[in-house]
Amino acid sequence: MALLPDIFIPDEVDDDPFAPIPANWYVSEIIKSELKDTNAKDGKYLAITFKVLEGDHTGRFIFANLNLVNKSDVAVKIARSDLKAICKAVGHEGELEDSTDVHNIPLEVKVAIKEASAQWPAKNELKGYRAEGSGDEDDSAPF
Repeated sequence: MALLPDIFIPDEVDDDPFAPIPANWYVSEIIKSELKDTNAKDGKYLAITFKVLEGDHTGRFIFANLNLVNKSDVAVKIARSDLKAICKAVGHEGELEDSTDVHNIPLEVKVAIKEASAQWPAKNELKGYRAEGSGDEDDSAPF
């Protein structure tokens, strides 16, 4: 027998803590970023972890991978555009040498849901970045 440290109430626990959160804009901050090699070892991506700061999904994590070095010019262009949008959203001006310079600064991220496929369950994807409080009321509706 093991005496639990607190009373466990199953109804208070989410069924799937990794289920996608609803599509919308969320106030969040970057809490972790790391430059990693691609699986093929022929490129590098910036793996970013965002933490939701407000609302029903406070504390949830959302992930983005920015392909900064890749044989696909389109992938690199998208990644650089996203990184520029993140810098702008957190007020970082000038050159960015260390990704930790954009950590722990609130911004809003546009979350979408990528539907499940035969290989993968549904998941969240980030589709936009903006400064905290800069959105229109009409822009807060799910998409």
